[in-house]
Amino acid sequence: MGFEELSGKVTGLISVLGGQSNSNALNDLRTILRWVHAWTIPEQVAIGQAWQAFGNEGELLDPKLAQRFDAFAQSLVENTQKLRGVALAEVN
Repeated sequence: MGFEELSGKVTGLISVLGGQSNSNALNDLRTILRWVHAWTIPEQVAIGQAWQAFGNEGELLDPKLAQRFDAFAQSLVENTQKLRGVALAEVN
């Protein structure tokens, strides 16, 4: 993916790791997305030890992590709406 797919789009960063959570990959990806002119929300989620983070139905077992995902999703929606509002105002 590059400029054509990501330029002007709102993005969010999530990493899933087998070991301890680490933000290095997310920080590097944030830089890459900036270079292709994507708008990346400030919230990000890293799930360490993913093999034990989810239940049998795919639900997150840690309620705090589930709350972070909810806040992440809310930010993604709100920032997308804001960016669309600006784009629509520029067209009109």
